[in-house]
Amino acid sequence: METPNFNRLLTELKELQLLIGEFALCGSAPMAVRGLRDSHDLDIVVSENFYQILKQKYSEKKYQTTLGPLKIKDLEISCTWLNDPDEAKKIITEAEIINNWPFAPLKYVIAYKQMLNRQKDLDDLKLIEEYLLQEKS
Repeated sequence: METPNFNRLLTELKELQLLIGEFALCGSAPMAVRGLRDSHDLDIVVSENFYQILKQKYSEKKYQTTLGPLKIKDLEISCTWLNDPDEAKKIITEAEIINNWPFAPLKYVIAYKQMLNRQKDLDDLKLIEEYLLQEKS
């Protein structure tokens, strides 16, 4: 149940030629792949090694954001999650492969959205809760 916009983002991601085991899709992507809602960008955590490679390749100022991640088109790439490189490593290691893409497990999405506690995150948490309830039945 992926959306055309989400598929466009995955096409952008495919161009970077990242390797499974070196990255995971976070943020709203784990929701989008499950058809819970669309994703307008992709938050991606990558290994520190791959981040350095990408940073050299996309070193121009236009790829940098004030918060640190690389921004390539609609892709935001970081080697940390919640400013923690160890958390990023855990997400990559525990990634769930869905349609040949590694996604952060929903437990990380839930923790992230609970921490941010914005209205859109609260809305997302409701969608995830409904999804998990349906999966159990």
